[in-house]
Amino acid sequence: MTRKSHRGGLDRAVLTRLSKADPLRVTVRAVVVLSTYAGVTVLALQPAVGWGAFVCSAFLGFVLGGFINAAHDCVHRAHLRSRRGNRIAGALWSTPILLNFTSYRHQHLIHHRFTGVEGDTEPPEIFLTVRAYLHSLSGVPFWPGTVRGILRGWQRRFPAGVSTAERRREAAQDNAGLSVWIVLTAGLTVHAPHAMVVAYWLPLVFSFPAMFLLSLPEHYGLWGVPEVARNTRTVRTNRFLRFFIWNANYHAEHHRYPAVASVHLHRLHLALPEPHPIQQRSYLEFHAGLLRALARGRSDYGRLTAASAPERETT
Repeated sequence: MTRKSHRGGLDRAVLTRLSKADPLRVTVRAVVVLSTYAGVTVLALQPAVGWGAFVCSAFLGFVLGGFINAAHDCVHRAHLRSRRGNRIAGALWSTPILLNFTSYRHQHLIHHRFTGVEGDTEPPEIFLTVRAYLHSLSGVPFWPGTVRGILRGWQRRFPAGVSTAERRREAAQDNAGLSVWIVLTAGLTVHAPHAMVVAYWLPLVFSFPAMFLLSLPEHYGLWGVPEVARNTRTVRTNRFLRFFIWNANYHAEHHRYPAVASVHLHRLHLALPEPHPIQQRSYLEFHAGLLRALARGRSDYGRLTAASAPERETT
């Protein structure tokens, strides 16, 4: 008697098990992430640290950048077991990085429907020069869009995906939460400017480059085809990075099976009968290769690396 398998050859029983939210593992990871943030903040504020506080803020920016991946888990209602729990957790993870969770959720779900083709809410980003790449890496382009989104929220002008009365109501609630957060952090900054700059504002500035570095490889150069096997890239990386980015490096596995919780994506990666065909050995390899290509005047780097030999991580 053979065991039933899902499309793609994955054992159906394995998929069912991995698709169940695991609140305990999520809670433990969240506690470790937030405790790390608090601990590094305390270290950064010690007088003896001096300019080392800047390094601490950069690390905090990396940790803060991972919040979007926890929120992304809530988008797919895979973070916790209840719809309400995911709604609340998603807003809590999103607010410190100035992201309207409801708008993000419904725009992202459209992205899954139209990945890499017309209608995708995450349009292709192709760099022609090193300067253009560095401009995006700086995080400067993120700020106008962030401010514009909050202002439009107060006018109840939300993205196209926020198309029902319920969605608009929830997006308005998230926008109000963002506004309260900004007022609160601004007030704390007036009261304790050094502490807030080191513990929040500098990390927020650093979080945008972190998100850029970690998200750019996902679909770069792979626009124009609807199949996940040809339009999405997985990046192999170490356990430390995987932990803080909630396994977001397994982006192809996620697109193939979006119901699988982020804490289970490494297990999904190992369980696939065949490894995903488009993989990068590391984030460093991807970005170094892209910069070399741009320096030589080539803008086709993503497609040139699309056929990298697939491998499977073992740890």
